[in-house]
Parts: sequence; C-alpha cells; structure tokens
Amino acid sequence: MSLYSQEDIHHLQHCIYQTFLEKPRLYYDMGAKQCGTVRNTFTKYWKLGLEDKVFFPPQIRLKMYKNRKEYIYLVQSDKVHELYDYYQNQPNTIYLAYTVGKFDLFIQTSKPLRVIPNNTILQGSRSNYIFPKTPYYSFETAFEKIETFLDQSHEKSSLVVEYPEEPEIKGASYGWQIYPYLKYNLRPNYTSIVRKLGISFTSFYKGFEYLLKVSTVLLPYYPHGFRQYSQHFFVFWSDYEDLLCKLFGFLPCHVSITKIGEALLIYTSIQREGVSKDRFFRLCYDLLKLELVSRYWIAIPGFHWIPDL
Repeated sequence: MSLYSQEDIHHLQHCIYQTFLEKPRLYYDMGAKQCGTVRNTFTKYWKLGLEDKVFFPPQIRLKMYKNRKEYIYLVQSDKVHELYDYYQNQPNTIYLAYTVGKFDLFIQTSKPLRVIPNNTILQGSRSNYIFPKTPYYSFETAFEKIETFLDQSHEKSSLVVEYPEEPEIKGASYGWQIYPYLKYNLRPNYTSIVRKLGISFTSFYKGFEYLLKVSTVLLPYYPHGFRQYSQHFFVFWSDYEDLLCKLFGFLPCHVSITKIGEALLIYTSIQREGVSKDRFFRLCYDLLKLELVSRYWIAIPGFHWIPDL
C-alpha cells in the first residue's frame, strides 16, 4: 500500500516539474534530494506522470533572431482539410493545428509563406515564447487570485518584440545536429544520439549548451493529467499586455504566450470538471467590460501535426 496520499503525489509531481524545468538533465538522485524523497520514489512518480500525461518531457523552443524567425498564420477556410493535408508536405512547416472557432487552421513555419492562403485573418513573425511557471493550487484559488488582481489599478503596457543579431556561441554546428532529437525531449538516451551522428560526447554537450542559450525551456504540466483539460487558443488585442501575461500566469496548468503583430496569442487549458470553464469565459467577458482588452478570438484545437523528427 502506498504511503502517499493523492495530495502528497500532486505535491511531489509539482516539485518534479519545477526541478526538471530548472535543470532538465539533472540526475534522479539529485532531483530526489531537491524534493525531499528517495531516488526510487522520485523516479516512480516522474515515470507515472509521463504515462498519465501529468507532464511531458522538458523541451525547447527557439528564440527569435534577425536571421531566424518563425511565422504564424491563422486561416478561415471551408476547405481546411485540404489545406491541412497540403501544408504537411511543405518543407518549412513546423506545426499545424486543425481547429474549431474563429479560425480553422493554425499554420507555423520556419520561413514566410510565398503564397498566403485566402482568408488568412492574422499573420506575422512570432516573438519569443513566454511560459509562465505553473503554480501549485486549484483553479478555484486561481480565479480568486485573478479577481483580486483585477481589482487593482493597472498601467497600460505593450510587450516589446525585438529580433537581435544572433550572438556567436561555440557549439552551433553540433547544436543543429542534435536539435531534432532534443526539441521535444531534453532527457533522451544521449549515447544512441552520439553513436547515430558519429560525434563525441564532448561535442554533444557543446551542442546541448548552445541550444539552451538560443532556446527557451518548457515543461508542459497538467496536474490532473492532460485528458482532464480542454485546450484553447486565445488571441487578444489589448493595451494591457503585461496584465494579460500575469493574469494567465495564475492558471494552474501549462500556458504558452507569444506575440504576433499587435496581438497576443495564448494557448492554455481549462479543467473540464467543476465550474472552471464557465468562470473562465466570464472572465474574458469581464476583461472586455473593464476595457482591459478591446477584442479577442477563441479557437479550440481538434488535432495537430508536426514533422516526423
């Protein structure tokens, strides 16, 4: 019989999430010490968390520079299934989402499209991603904190998007060799990658350190398991962009924020059970009434595609 209550497990898995977010390559025994447990227990609940999709492996998303940008296109179309199939065969496509709502297709590319699909309602190069750290409390507590937060006074603000020159960092050539193997998991079997690419462990670690410097680390975390949440894309136009980033940071699940032109694109999840969904959409309505946003769109992803890495 396990000596851990469900609350103990949630608390430990949140600690594991924080540990690997900060130090993606940390050994299990060191992680266990940080979480006040033993190696076997730490490892057990890390692996169970991966199986139950409480969290996903630590990952990286590239930072944007003058010489390297990614582009996002939101498309309305009655033939979205044809576009979905078409863009899977285009060499610069890095992500597609088939959605329901204000837009029907989310396209992300590593180069600008030569031909923009008809009825593209938002397009542009993205900013660096913002991934707020997921707090340890319930959605009910989150909404209480948000309501208190909104009662405060707020200054207008805008996220500054810049595309600087990429700095010269050693290990770049090795970094791009190992990037496809690490983008969605920073904790694979490194030995197999080294052997497959025919590089040394020293070269691998040089490439690894390079990627960490030109990327943002994330670790998607869903305390009750990914299947217990409904995912949403939100697009906001607001003169209070810092406020929106802080507001979504109160939510106790994975949140992704980027800026495209004058709009914030936010991907987040809402717990299916309870009143979380109703309260959240009411919150969006309140943001309009308080004139903290001028307008917003919503789309729900049905399924997505990424290249076979």
